[in-house]
Amino acid sequence: MPAYIKKITRLMDYKEFSNAILELPDDRQALLSILFFAGCRVSEALALTSNDISCTGDTIFIQFFRLKGSKQTDPQELPRADALTWLCEQEGRLFSFTRMTAYRTVKKVFSDLYPHYFRMNRVTDSLKKFDAATVCNVYGMNLNSINHYIGKVDIKRVGVALREELG
Repeated sequence: MPAYIKKITRLMDYKEFSNAILELPDDRQALLSILFFAGCRVSEALALTSNDISCTGDTIFIQFFRLKGSKQTDPQELPRADALTWLCEQEGRLFSFTRMTAYRTVKKVFSDLYPHYFRMNRVTDSLKKFDAATVCNVYGMNLNSINHYIGKVDIKRVGVALREELG
């Protein structure tokens, strides 16, 4: 029987994230920021070019090419702040490294995490704030795909309610 490695399901806030990536080069900070804010797959982020990016005053619009049978989405709006501003200054392919380098970058900063963690983090956080239809449309997922994430949100809500019940 294969060994099962339990997935990390605790959520990370922006303060924890941004403090952890400060020592990385700009391109690595930008990649991890895309993963954190957009909840995209590593391959979707690594495939980005400057043609997929549109920058306005305080917003960056990113057109992802969704993979694994996900439906294509409208450009995703991200805040034009911190490491993400690097995206607006680039030409051509944004990231010149591989999936393995992206994986190693995540492991260097967050040793207990994995790149797909940021997708779980964003989708789960979004499900706490928005309805399932909105989350499906933003991330290109179907209802069956987000069922796992909905469960994580519900489990957390029950735990919070139990602590509140204790007073």
